[in-house]
Amino acid sequence: MTNSFFKLSFRTLWRKKSFSLLNIVGLAVGIGASLLIFLVIRNEMSYDTYQSKRERIFRVVSTVNSRSNGEVIWTHGMAPAPLARTIRRDFPSLEKVAAIEHIGGAQVYVPGKTEADEKKFKETNGIFFAEPAIFDIFDFTWMDGGAVELKEPNTVAITQSMAEAYFGDYKNAVGRMIQLWSYRVPLRVTGVFKDLPPNTDLPMRMVASFATWLKLEDHERQVNDDWRSLSGGTECYVLASPRENMQRLQARLPAFVKNNYREDADQTTGVTSLAFQPLKNMHLDKRFPTIKNDALSPTELWGLVIIGIFLLLVACINFINLATAQSVNRAKEIGIRKVLGSNRLQLLKQFLGETAMITVLAIISGCIMAWAAIPYLSNLMGKSLALNPLRYPSILLFLVLAGVAVTFLAGFYPAIVLSGFNPLTAIKSKINTRPVSGISLRRALVVFQFVVAQLLVIGTLVVIKQMKYFREQPMGFEKKAIVSLDLPSDSALKLKYGYLQSRLQQLPGVVATSLCSREPASNSGWYTDFFYDNQPDRQPYSVKRVSADTGYFNTFRLGLAAGRYPFASDTMREVLVNETVVKKLGLHSAEDIIGKLVAVNNGARKYPVVGVLRDYNNNSLRDEITPSIISSDFNNYGTLALRLNPEQVPATLKQIEQIFTEVYPTYIYDCTFFDKQIGNFYRAEAITASLFKVFAFLAIFISCLGLYGLVSFMVVQKTKEVGIRKVLGASIQSILYLFSREFTTLIGIAFLMAAPVGYYFMKKWLTGFHYHTEIGWGIFVLAIALSILIAWVAVGYKAVRAALANPVKSLRAE
Repeated sequence: MTNSFFKLSFRTLWRKKSFSLLNIVGLAVGIGASLLIFLVIRNEMSYDTYQSKRERIFRVVSTVNSRSNGEVIWTHGMAPAPLARTIRRDFPSLEKVAAIEHIGGAQVYVPGKTEADEKKFKETNGIFFAEPAIFDIFDFTWMDGGAVELKEPNTVAITQSMAEAYFGDYKNAVGRMIQLWSYRVPLRVTGVFKDLPPNTDLPMRMVASFATWLKLEDHERQVNDDWRSLSGGTECYVLASPRENMQRLQARLPAFVKNNYREDADQTTGVTSLAFQPLKNMHLDKRFPTIKNDALSPTELWGLVIIGIFLLLVACINFINLATAQSVNRAKEIGIRKVLGSNRLQLLKQFLGETAMITVLAIISGCIMAWAAIPYLSNLMGKSLALNPLRYPSILLFLVLAGVAVTFLAGFYPAIVLSGFNPLTAIKSKINTRPVSGISLRRALVVFQFVVAQLLVIGTLVVIKQMKYFREQPMGFEKKAIVSLDLPSDSALKLKYGYLQSRLQQLPGVVATSLCSREPASNSGWYTDFFYDNQPDRQPYSVKRVSADTGYFNTFRLGLAAGRYPFASDTMREVLVNETVVKKLGLHSAEDIIGKLVAVNNGARKYPVVGVLRDYNNNSLRDEITPSIISSDFNNYGTLALRLNPEQVPATLKQIEQIFTEVYPTYIYDCTFFDKQIGNFYRAEAITASLFKVFAFLAIFISCLGLYGLVSFMVVQKTKEVGIRKVLGASIQSILYLFSREFTTLIGIAFLMAAPVGYYFMKKWLTGFHYHTEIGWGIFVLAIALSILIAWVAVGYKAVRAALANPVKSLRAE
């Protein structure tokens, strides 16, 4: 009987090949798109789930509230240097406590027998200093060696892939030496661990001992006493005992802060509070950024969930519309089945079975589409996505649940309609087309399809306009044809900074140069306390400090609002501030601050303000301009910025690399374009724009498949009517109007519903940026025009063919 059922279903589908294909393609696209969305969401939810002690791992995070009004000033996951040591002392019930310091990337040297045999590597990320307890808190699979010796200075553990790159085989790594940075910090490899999965917020590839970090510069003093300074890479992790009551420990943190942070004595404007943040919540909690900081927000994840559901619903609506539209063609078949004894339940099973067969074919096709699109999506998001149901059973569960849901959503209503025909009326082919086709419901479903499609179109247009705004909005400085060179930080090599700069200034393609700590716009920076005009108390805000020589202002074309540029110096003697500092101080004009003394850090030394820079965006355009102070300080330089002649960029870059390699033969040449760095500020928005484009296209594509099927059905049903109209003198235009007026009206109704909803949500999205574009009426005109145009293209072929058909043949066919 089962075999007979499949044969019958297959014959039915084969007899209506074109409609079956439209149904399969529509469902496949919807299922494939929702599967890709599921893979993205599954990946976001899977971060660090492989950790066996995940439920007991916590990060210590901070919230700073204003002392005056209690408002949140900022939240962060950074830890002051003494935090881990003090928590270890004051919370002895915690099983493990570990501090880590993430330094990002660095140059790594692998010594050889001779200087010529030396290997150089530019590591862009994943280098940490950590206390050895970190290896007890988190799971590491050791391939060779271990973490026992990481208590000692100048020791390091590296990943298997890093060991193979450095030494050919990871088994050759333990006991070998590598050197970090240009000043060649020696590190002995004590262990090799398996590469961590990509879905982790601690992308450790090289972990040097924390004892090594303490030996560098002034870090020993910071760990003992400095509760004020914060680094974006310093964090503190704890491992609770299995029976630990974390709420009890959380209740002790306010007293811990009061005893150690000494904020009252420092007369700080903010009050710090600490919290133990569970590792399982860390990735998606946008209040406290992670080191990797690549998470989608919960709002974005819910948005993707809604889009995935909508795409599946749009695909199901296609099936319902096409199935009910064909109901008249199956009327005789249903009548004969009922006369021969089939009851309504049997017919329901038959029609649901046909839907299930289409759904299975659509799932297979959708999986193939998703598999082909995964490399593009992974590259777009910078994440590793995989369609492997055997490794990830949740994918298989999703496909099964989606298949069952689609079968019932898409098949139940058409099955009810088809199985409900009166057998005698059906056999006589006297079924009234309009009622049984569910024409009112079908119109509502078409409207819903285009509401979804136009919401996505409006969203796409707004995101594209905002991205254009980011690219074109003046930021108050020059960003085109400027490159930045990463310079070695070793004190001996720093002595060559001036020589390198003078050599490069002589190149005809180099317009201006500057030694500096960073470019004008950066998402990172050094924020410090600020004192003004001999006032004993620090100001209730921090300033962003930039170190730069006098060429900085010409290189980036920064203009003055008052005063002058500072005289050339290698040390901090005179300072510039931006206009935001003047506004924060409540001064009437920029001239009022000229000649006043200011101080940073602890306020021990004061410097005169000689100039005020016109405000420029020193962060991304998401954020407002922050107070800034600029001064010379050779010790803080690490970047050489060059403004090039735009017409000579390729040739000049070759000359720059040649001279740089000649001056620093042991240092890897690393050159980046400034405008590309600024573009990276908006990577998340660029991903959002690309996803909106894809999903908007898919929603319109699925909707137009349904329109094409409906118009195809209308052409068959109206063959005689079209023939009569043409014999009576109807024009081609009037025939086209006959087929187009209904769906054009439905698209218009959908637009009236989508426009206010789209405006509300996209207006809310834009408020997340301090600087943003306006939506404007042009967005909505373009959205409705695109929708109608695309719909016309989808159905135009069938409509034109019907309008051009010979009326004699049409009537003879009847």
